[in-house]
Amino acid sequence: MIGRSACVSACAGANRSRGRWVGWLALLALMAATGLTAQGDGASPVDIDEVMCALCHFEQGDEFVTSIHYQKGLLLCDDCHGGDPFAVQLETAKAPETGFIGKPRREDIAAICGRCHTGPARFFAQGPHRDWENDDNPTCITCHHNHRVFDATLALMEESCVRCHVSDSEPASGGVAIRSRLEGSAAHLARVAMDLDRLRVIDPKLDRVVPMLKAARSTLREADPITHALNLELIEETLEAVGSELAVVEERLVESVQDRQRRRWAVLGVWLFVAVNVFFLWAKRRQLD
Repeated sequence: MIGRSACVSACAGANRSRGRWVGWLALLALMAATGLTAQGDGASPVDIDEVMCALCHFEQGDEFVTSIHYQKGLLLCDDCHGGDPFAVQLETAKAPETGFIGKPRREDIAAICGRCHTGPARFFAQGPHRDWENDDNPTCITCHHNHRVFDATLALMEESCVRCHVSDSEPASGGVAIRSRLEGSAAHLARVAMDLDRLRVIDPKLDRVVPMLKAARSTLREADPITHALNLELIEETLEAVGSELAVVEERLVESVQDRQRRRWAVLGVWLFVAVNVFFLWAKRRQLD
């Protein structure tokens, strides 16, 4: 009996280029979800020259303009430090009514980041690094930086772990295992998305399966904040749900392929029946002649 993957792939040769970019979109979606999870759509960034903080703190300003926080217009200095970033007078910029706190204390960093990144903060509080009083434990800015915050990817996990942990140690290996499982699920989703996109060209009824694929992609995004707990068992629960949702999509694809194959055999049978009857009519006519 033909396997599920072979069955789908054998009949999904059309429109490969379109399927390829859909697969890449699935991977990019995981990368985006793994990175910034702040709420809000953002806006055009403010001209950094209008931010008075950067006139004195120019090094921090130069770093900040390269960050995803600035480039997507998500926040400014006052969102983390308080104060009025547009006030020209120092006394006005740091007045008590502006909520100025200056450099956040180590114990406050997770709470400040958690104002927007609620999911990561919640799971970070469950992880092995949650004790801020332990100077050996990292905070958010240890891995993500403070002013130069880039769009996080799964590669960041491995890069960050080995700063403190030996590469073959249990903590570092755990980070590699988490990354590997997430990448595996993302690749699985990408393959299913490619097959679905190819088969939809010849079977429009598969459009109804698209919401199922979107649901699986959404479930996969739910695993990203959980990485901050560094608990593979917690992540596995979500990835198993992703696998189950993708299995349903794959079943629909296989059903589509098999249904098309049955129709082909049915058409072939009709033509064979017609050909046999034509032959017999021709043979009968020759006998009569």
